[in-house]
Amino acid sequence: MSEVRVRFAPSPTGFLHIGSARTALFNWLFARHEHGKFFLRIEDTDMERSKQEFLEEIVSSLKWLGMDWDGNLVFQSKRTDFYKKHADNLIAKGLAYADDGAVRFRVPKSGKVGFEDLLHGRIEFDLEQHGSLAEDLVIFKSDGSPTYNFAVVCDDADMGITHVIRGDDHIMNTPKQVPLYEALGFRMPVFCHIPLILGSDRSRLSKRHGATAIREYKEQGFLPQALVNYLSLLGWSPGNNQEIIGREELIQKFDLNRVLKTGAIFGQDKLEWVNAQYVRKLTVPQLTDEVRPYLEKRGYAASDRVWLEKLVGLFHERIFMLAQFPDLAQFFFEDQISYGEEARAEFKKDPRLREAFLGYARLLETIEPFDVKDIEMKSRALMKELGMTGKEFIHPCRVALTGRTVSPGFFDTVALLGKTKCTSRLKQAAQVFSS
Repeated sequence: MSEVRVRFAPSPTGFLHIGSARTALFNWLFARHEHGKFFLRIEDTDMERSKQEFLEEIVSSLKWLGMDWDGNLVFQSKRTDFYKKHADNLIAKGLAYADDGAVRFRVPKSGKVGFEDLLHGRIEFDLEQHGSLAEDLVIFKSDGSPTYNFAVVCDDADMGITHVIRGDDHIMNTPKQVPLYEALGFRMPVFCHIPLILGSDRSRLSKRHGATAIREYKEQGFLPQALVNYLSLLGWSPGNNQEIIGREELIQKFDLNRVLKTGAIFGQDKLEWVNAQYVRKLTVPQLTDEVRPYLEKRGYAASDRVWLEKLVGLFHERIFMLAQFPDLAQFFFEDQISYGEEARAEFKKDPRLREAFLGYARLLETIEPFDVKDIEMKSRALMKELGMTGKEFIHPCRVALTGRTVSPGFFDTVALLGKTKCTSRLKQAAQVFSS
């Protein structure tokens, strides 16, 4: 077989979304598996809607996902003369004609037009039953720009594309393109139309199902390797119910014959679970590097790297998305915390707590060094002295120190909060009893 050559051809009229990224990924994996070439072509002939910001976002999203391409970017907007030459050739052969400033390709009016699809098998359309397919096809618009179906055929042939892997929403474009391949004398590529990604209601994935642009997932704190893992499993499977699969193994195992024919259901919960598996694989220093930008965006400064790594280590098993970390660790960075009605009610359940809070504040002021081992030992001695069980003492103290009923290990939390914050908050909590 000749060298595999595939392409991903986005239009810079919007941000790169999940469906397009999955199409790009399948092309990229197929090319890398076959030791072939993966090209990136920008279909920017729609001058009104094409924007530089969309182009930059598409390129940066592909790079972030780790999808490198071969050769330089190909821009359709720079190839008008190339398309015009082929259109003139068709006119010279009597296969196309000028029409009010546009150029139309003469389409067969009867019979069938079909093609072999790697996934779906033979697909045929009866031209008499599909009237729109029998209408002469505009290949050049009156504004002097080529139409999508014409430019795609010319580009794929010129770039030597051997396999066209795209969403099955393009199936209806293919019978418009097949006669053009034949008329222009181009070799037909192998077509493979992959199923669309569906939302939980089995309709086409859209904004109403949540975030769809790759940049949104990046902002939420998904790791690129996790997103690639998850996208690869939307309509394809490595077998054996494997759910976590790294990039190199993906390349090794990817096979178009294992692509499913039916639409794949996108599940946010499953994506978050996959991301969490990759977060767990990171070392604490690696995870610290990953979450730091999210802290800085929130305005949370942490100049002490050792302290920050200890803090990240506390939450390592609790993070599903990197952007969650500033919320999870909020009480470590803010000087003041507020107690809601639930917290206040919790404090007033036990009249001993006011003195317990004040006594604990005095105790913590004396502990030096302020480390977990000494804090736990002396805290438990105080509980015994107060006649309180661990539950009676630790739970309300956790609320007093964090404003929350749930936090990482209590004594680790105390140590990382530091003496000043702890004593101040315990005294603040004690004041609730007189308010």
